[in-house]
Amino acid sequence: MNPAASKLIQRVLGWQLLFSIGATVLLALGGPPLLLLGRAVTSPATRGMAAFGAMGGIGALLFTWVGLRRHRFLLRALALGSRSVEANELSLLSSEPWRATLRWMLPNLITYGALITPLRPALLDQTTGISLYLLSSVILAASSLPLMVLIRAAVARAVQLAPPEVMAEVVEDAFESAPRQRPVPRRLIVAVAMPVLFVALGSALIAGSHLRRSDELDREETARAMARAALETGPGLVPNAGVRDAMREARDSGFAPRLLPGASGYRVDHFDNGIVQLTAPLDEGSAAIQFSGSTVPVVSIQAILITLLSVGAAAFAGGVLGRELLRDLQLATQSLRTLSTEALLHGAAPALGPVRFAPVGALTDAVEQLTERFREFARAQERAIEAREAAARMRGLFFASVSHDLKSPLNAILGFTELVRLEPLTDGQRESLELIDGRGRELLALIETILDAARVEARQLSLVVDEVELGDLLDAAVTKAHDLGGESPARIELDVDDPQVRLSVDLVRAARALATLIGHALRTADRDLDVLVVAKREARRVHLDISVPRTDTTAARLEALLDPSLTVGSRQHRGLALGLSLVRSVIQLHGGTVRALAPLPSGSGIETLPRFRVSMPVTDAPVTDVPSEPRLVSAAPDGTARD
Repeated sequence: MNPAASKLIQRVLGWQLLFSIGATVLLALGGPPLLLLGRAVTSPATRGMAAFGAMGGIGALLFTWVGLRRHRFLLRALALGSRSVEANELSLLSSEPWRATLRWMLPNLITYGALITPLRPALLDQTTGISLYLLSSVILAASSLPLMVLIRAAVARAVQLAPPEVMAEVVEDAFESAPRQRPVPRRLIVAVAMPVLFVALGSALIAGSHLRRSDELDREETARAMARAALETGPGLVPNAGVRDAMREARDSGFAPRLLPGASGYRVDHFDNGIVQLTAPLDEGSAAIQFSGSTVPVVSIQAILITLLSVGAAAFAGGVLGRELLRDLQLATQSLRTLSTEALLHGAAPALGPVRFAPVGALTDAVEQLTERFREFARAQERAIEAREAAARMRGLFFASVSHDLKSPLNAILGFTELVRLEPLTDGQRESLELIDGRGRELLALIETILDAARVEARQLSLVVDEVELGDLLDAAVTKAHDLGGESPARIELDVDDPQVRLSVDLVRAARALATLIGHALRTADRDLDVLVVAKREARRVHLDISVPRTDTTAARLEALLDPSLTVGSRQHRGLALGLSLVRSVIQLHGGTVRALAPLPSGSGIETLPRFRVSMPVTDAPVTDVPSEPRLVSAAPDGTARD
């Protein structure tokens, strides 16, 4: 089991956990110092950021685990190397990196959003909460980029385990949808604009924090000066002269002073919503002044405008770069897709045109080198195909010559046995003569099969097509099959639902092809098992099922006998196995098909045995006593039938 797929969910959750811990520590310990928060506010802010980060991390892990579990069956199939993989499921898995990254960001952004609600920690005013939330959003967004890269690498290693044909389908779908979605310009815009946004917004927040801290110190110093200078009640000619006016002016300026009768030391107290109270001792009693910690906004209008202009310029530059890169990639892709064997053989290299990006230029160089390699391979393959076809023709001519030379003396032997049969013979002589005749006819059938195979390879096989009843065709095939079956004790049982259905076939060649299948079943049948031949008509075709009653055979082995290019198990190259590949060629010349069927697990009859199925088209002409005129059909150079 490959861990790249089996451990993918654990890896993604592990990366998210690591990034959640890192972002929480960074925000809890580094957020308040970056925003220059006072010592009284730093402690509750740190605890609140740590709590919100822990809740967001737990929520992100649960959210991601639920989202990734739908891929568990696909990941198990990839880990086991199974080929039962759907292209749409693989496409969903390929798009999982940005989904998993989004599942990590959303819970964290939601939990940190409590900083701008009444649920924020004590002593934090609304403005400070907004500043902390914006800083958290910037750090989370910046952290999501390397997180997505790591998740994408892990997912890519799992996707690479998919079968090549499924990957080709996924790539083809992605290529077809690319013109509509235009992912290259969009991704390049995001890649260029996002860092600029992070830097600009972070700089604006830090600059605003310095302004807020400076304003807080100025207001605290103003309150201290007000208490010592304007609220002092004596000495003077008129006690408390000007104190009421000073308190009224202070309230108009955002300060709420009040005189306290008792003596008090100097201190600064912070309350909820950013309210600060400064208590200062006077000559007589003390004064307490309440005021807002700062009146400076989180981000100034000027900073917002500068940020928007910077991000807009970066997005425009990214769009220009994306369009140029897309143009280069389209040129390279179109040239690759138009690459063909004909172009390779005739030396027509793909014209990629001028490119502007070095990586695409390196790709074009690799394409040219690959084209040259493919050109050499295509030429070598063409020469190999020509040599193989020439060898096949020569082998066919050799077999045809040898088979013809063998057939002539064998016909003389069989003819002599017919003459000897006319003489008076003893039982022993008659038995010996029957053995000679049977073995001779078996050898003649094998020679005719080899001769037809040689004609097919030499593309010289011709069919004399006539309308034949299905019953006559099967009778001829069974008679020939008995000759091919040798001394097999198995019997042939026929089950034909409509023996008078008519087929347009060459009676000799078609009967010989069916006899080859039946004869192979006779030769390989287990003891006490019979060969079943079932013929049923369905619509405009007739299906002939020929059972192979052997316990150790499979449909794959039977298919390998029909197709020489397949190598399933140990192929037998003796007896009738040499002519079984001829059966498919002959049946295809008649417009039919031959395939091997596996036994069904339930039921009874021929369905429970491995079998050959021959499907041939029927003729709609009515049955008449006047025979139709035969027509000649030969094998075309491409192997198809030709009148």
